[in-house]
Amino acid sequence: MSRRKATYPAKRTMNLFYKPDRTTRPATVALYVLFVLTCLLGLSKVLVYDLWAQTRQAELILATEEARLNGVMAELADYAAVQERYSRYSATEEEQALIDRMEVLALLDGAVGSVAEMNAVSISGDTVQVQFSGVTLAQTAQIVRNLESSPIVAGTVVNTASTTEADGAHVQAGIRIQLQKEVTGR
Repeated sequence: MSRRKATYPAKRTMNLFYKPDRTTRPATVALYVLFVLTCLLGLSKVLVYDLWAQTRQAELILATEEARLNGVMAELADYAAVQERYSRYSATEEEQALIDRMEVLALLDGAVGSVAEMNAVSISGDTVQVQFSGVTLAQTAQIVRNLESSPIVAGTVVNTASTTEADGAHVQAGIRIQLQKEVTGR
């Protein structure tokens, strides 16, 4: 290997182009200030304006709901009077436990009205007293069977069955009927 002297790079020309530092000029400072203001404006939109808009929207919703609540409360101002009227016209627990009177009358009309002449009907609680005439004893027994076949009848008792005429004549009968709530699920 030969020993030669190593060559190092060397600069042989001179660059005369000089670029001045403009970072201290007012235009550069203005650009930096404008950039900072733009960033602050963007952040203020997210951090201030959006929150303010949401708060304003929530306040408008709150005002609307408060107005609606005040309207409902104004409607409820006479609640005591409405409750009194309701309790006056609604059925009490005792009345709800009773059999519907129209259903009882329909039962009597179907069982007795088509065969005999009803003279009197008295309904008191769960007890019905019926007096009818113009039927024979056999027809009275059939009426009792028809009544007892109804699901709202707990039992029947024939109180009186009398006649003043000869055998086979028409009788006057009185029946006591004990009612019950209709049993479902049979």
